[in-house]
Amino acid sequence: MTSIFKHVKREIIIRTTPERVWSALTDPQERNRWETQHCEIDLKLGGQIALDYGWGVSYKGTIVELVPPHKLTLKGEDEELTIWTITPHAEGSLVNIEYTGLWSNEREYMMMDNMAFGTYRFMRNMKSVLEGQSDLRPTFWSSWIGVNHYTYRDSRIEGVKVIEVFPNTTADGVIEIGDIIIRVDGKGIHDYDEFEDKVTSMTPGEEIAIEFVRHGTLHRVVLLALPYGLKKEIEA
Repeated sequence: MTSIFKHVKREIIIRTTPERVWSALTDPQERNRWETQHCEIDLKLGGQIALDYGWGVSYKGTIVELVPPHKLTLKGEDEELTIWTITPHAEGSLVNIEYTGLWSNEREYMMMDNMAFGTYRFMRNMKSVLEGQSDLRPTFWSSWIGVNHYTYRDSRIEGVKVIEVFPNTTADGVIEIGDIIIRVDGKGIHDYDEFEDKVTSMTPGEEIAIEFVRHGTLHRVVLLALPYGLKKEIEA
């Protein structure tokens, strides 16, 4: 897989008005209800925005386009753009986000997939909160097995390709760099989002069956989910 990606997009339909979505996106208190732990927004052209998502993730940028209640474009410290658009839809509002960038190797594919996955999780939470349901964040990033990966497809196989295995995790010594994970608990994996949504939503200590292809041979293992970001305790 040798591709160059310059744009990443995600979209979702929310059963409410564009004005309500705009408020959730641009009012700091509203944004904290579905996305950030803390945020500061100076809502004007040239205004600064600072977002703290928790999990050690933050963002700082400048507002370079402002069309209430339909478009908000931010330029990050890396000079890349984050473009939010909100358009009326028969079911409410179509909310779209686009990132610009340049992703051209395996580690960058992983970073691109990770960014898009995290964004779409928060978009799903925006939908849940604005439609009067629960805040889903307590279920986010509960567990992991200790691998980094990216969406992989060729003419014969699709799944996620492992590019890193963290030491002292349940994947260590079992999963290897280059393995292509194709099923989890018997269900086919088509992309990064499907794998991460399954694994990171588990309860730590749960068993998870992983099927992967290594050098053309199918393997199946059962691993335990660990608390997200943590490693196994080393026995003395």
